[in-house]
Amino acid sequence: MTTQSKRTILMVALDFPPCQSAGVQRTLKFAEYLVDLGWDVIVLTVDENVYAVTDQQVSIPENVKVYRCHAFDSARDFSVKGKYFAWSKVPDRWWSWAIKAIPLGKKLIEQYQPDIIWSTYPVSTAHFIAYKLQQFSKLPWIADYRDPLQCRYDKKVLKYSFIAKWIEKKTIQHCSKAVYTTERAAQLYRRLYPDEKLTKFTLIENGFDEGNFKNITVVDNNIGSKYTLLHSGAVYENGRDPKSIFSAISELQQEGLLNNDNFELVFRGASSERYKLQIQKLGIGNLVHFKKNVSYSDSLSEMAATSGLLLIQGQLFDNQIPSKAYEYIRCNKAILALTPRDGSTGLLLQQVHGTEIVEGVDDIKKAIKRMLLKGAIKERASASFSRYTKTLQLDLLLRSLC
Repeated sequence: MTTQSKRTILMVALDFPPCQSAGVQRTLKFAEYLVDLGWDVIVLTVDENVYAVTDQQVSIPENVKVYRCHAFDSARDFSVKGKYFAWSKVPDRWWSWAIKAIPLGKKLIEQYQPDIIWSTYPVSTAHFIAYKLQQFSKLPWIADYRDPLQCRYDKKVLKYSFIAKWIEKKTIQHCSKAVYTTERAAQLYRRLYPDEKLTKFTLIENGFDEGNFKNITVVDNNIGSKYTLLHSGAVYENGRDPKSIFSAISELQQEGLLNNDNFELVFRGASSERYKLQIQKLGIGNLVHFKKNVSYSDSLSEMAATSGLLLIQGQLFDNQIPSKAYEYIRCNKAILALTPRDGSTGLLLQQVHGTEIVEGVDDIKKAIKRMLLKGAIKERASASFSRYTKTLQLDLLLRSLC
């Protein structure tokens, strides 16, 4: 533990264990390691029954104080026969959280006298709650945006974006620092808010946590055995579409290079519904398998035991890097990345050996051929991508503001 004076941080985050989502690890590991660095950590979050999917294997460190309050999920709780009004999700599905969280947050501030407030996106309501608590307390506040507001890069969500933009404006005006996970995202916000100091927008990347790999063994797959290419997580047509790899696999099968004895493509935790017809038409049902969701630790074990890892990050997400990219790097497996080379993810993975960065069907085919011929890759130097290293950055930023 650090010898620096004890400080207290109030963290506002909707996604926190036992929630099973990609965003949980960033908040959880910041909280865990800040305790090790001498902080008292208070987390303001929601009741466990708010989460649609939970993972009871992920534990919360004993010294982290967690306070939960009720919230509705409008897409679930306000729907009739599975249908709901789009405006009921403005600015997000959990806006009702603020009703209970703001008064509870004020009580926590009076009780614990925190030195600083931290809140995290992708739930705008978390930043709104933190804004209200900052106005109440006048404490320094770090808004962890991670990625840009969705309406800043996806025109399909512009219709109901005015409330989210209002919250964003209040957040940028009143926060002490706005933190992003890529430099491109930070640059975007410097352009959006030219009246703010450039130094307000800062970078703390995502990473992997070495502790999560403590009981996981990375398995080297030998040439000649069945090659399993694994995609872990959701896929969807807008920005994370696997259709091009389906076409590439179909052509390689027709050329006699792929069959169900030497290759399979596995999607873990993704829905197959919208792709069934294409897979059937291409005749690759024997090569492509969709498997149900598993716990976070089981998903890491699967990544570490597979032959290669597939990452899909379309041009829509050029300013972002998915957190699983860092876990892929740590697993020391060959990576097939369907992403633009000049996007944030492509720029990151160009620094990582054993990675194929591709976009078109022909490039995917060539990359898969190379991956089938190569053996295990050399050990990667991945320490700089660790969650602990990123928490050290956060610790320095927090103390500079306190």
